Amino acid sequence: MAIIIIAIFVVSANLNAYEVRREDIGYTSVIASLAGQTDLGVIEEGKVTTETKKISRYLGYAALESKPQISEYGAENQLAPGIVTGSGAIVKPILSPAEQEIRRRDNIVEYAVLEGDTISGIAQKFGVSVNTLLWENNLTSYSVIRPRQKITILPVSGLRYIIVRGDTLQKIAKKYSAEVDDIIEFNKLASAEDISIGEKLIIPGGSKPQPVTTYSLRTITETPAPTTGGVTGSGNMVWPNTCRRITQYYNWRHHGVDIACPFGSAIRAAAAGTVIKAQGGWNTGYGIMIVIDHGGGMQTLYGHLSKLYVQVGDYVQAGQTIAAEGSTGRSTGPHVHFEVRVAGYRNNPLLYIR
Repeated sequence: MAIIIIAIFVVSANLNAYEVRREDIGYTSVIASLAGQTDLGVIEEGKVTTETKKISRYLGYAALESKPQISEYGAENQLAPGIVTGSGAIVKPILSPAEQEIRRRDNIVEYAVLEGDTISGIAQKFGVSVNTLLWENNLTSYSVIRPRQKITILPVSGLRYIIVRGDTLQKIAKKYSAEVDDIIEFNKLASAEDISIGEKLIIPGGSKPQPVTTYSLRTITETPAPTTGGVTGSGNMVWPNTCRRITQYYNWRHHGVDIACPFGSAIRAAAAGTVIKAQGGWNTGYGIMIVIDHGGGMQTLYGHLSKLYVQVGDYVQAGQTIAAEGSTGRSTGPHVHFEVRVAGYRNNPLLYIR
């Protein structure tokens, strides 16, 4: 019992020894100063205000940017003029007012090729198909155009056709896969009968039929040496100059015939056709040369000339004077080098000229 009383006394003394009073702490503690306030009042949490700028668009005017464009005044800015939107995309118009004006025309124009121009680029600029340019200017997909070269541009995709005897609009439309009504409307004809021989019509939407190339096996024999009376061919083409003295014949190394004549003599077109090449220079030894396209895959070439009387795009008749004989290129004297090409193959010209 005594032990218990002693234990209670010790515990009580210890508790009194560790008691902390506010008066003993004083005002040295922040906690004490706060606790000492009798009326703390109500502390409200204020709203945090930050100035924000409104996003007006995510694409700039000049380029597609990943960063947002910010409006300084909080209002949405309008997109740059000429930019239209659709389905979440922003698209800039392809055509400028000048280009639109070029395409809105109903007349044929002549265009001078500029540095860097291409056939497809010119076609796109004028709003016509590439084939339209090729057909109208007697070009092929392998043709090369040069600065200052003149290109004829039709007002619409299609082709131009010259009326010949026996033509009807129904036949023309069928041949070129076009519509009679479109031809009448575009050419401002009174009716389907309002056509005349020699008249040039534009066939809107028309396309040239693919030529059917046929080949026949012919036996080529060595042509005999020229006699006193001169040489005569076996075909229907016109002899290309005024002399018949052949100085070199067609063979596996020489793909044409050389016909000598005095310098400056007239060189004639062997058949009717369109001039697709008429140029000076070395030309791999041909010198000043002319190439005429006669249709159906047939062409004739005239080399070593001294003067040109025609230019690319000219239509010539059989026997028409096209150049003067010369000795340009790889040549040792005045003569014309004459070739006949069929479907890209160079054949013996004496089988075609008479």
